Amino acid sequence: MVNHIFLARLFLICLAIIAIYTLLVDTSPEEVKLLPCLFHTVTDVQCPGCGMTRACLSLSHGQFTDAFRYHPFSFILVGLAIFIAIFPSKFTNVWSGLSSKTQSIIGIFGVALCLSIWIMKLTSIIE
Repeated sequence: MVNHIFLARLFLICLAIIAIYTLLVDTSPEEVKLLPCLFHTVTDVQCPGCGMTRACLSLSHGQFTDAFRYHPFSFILVGLAIFIAIFPSKFTNVWSGLSSKTQSIIGIFGVALCLSIWIMKLTSIIE
């Protein structure tokens, strides 16, 4: 069954495999091309998630400043995936213990944070 625990573990396993591969073939995270961004391909504008793959790979290589430069949200994504993968019952208990209003606020805050990062990236490209 596909659930958040399975997806977190799958994400971390894939990240580890790609990180090991890039280390073995001496490739930097910037050179890795997995899937093209459909939004960027069609509009020629970066999407809110552009840079996330490079950021996560930079984190796996220990290049924290590069990861932050590519996408600051990667620290939250990888940290949350690690927490869910290692402590799935703790995460489920904490999340289900929150009220639906608090869950909504966390979701809205996450979207607002991602969009604000996107806007900052767009304005730095235009200037």
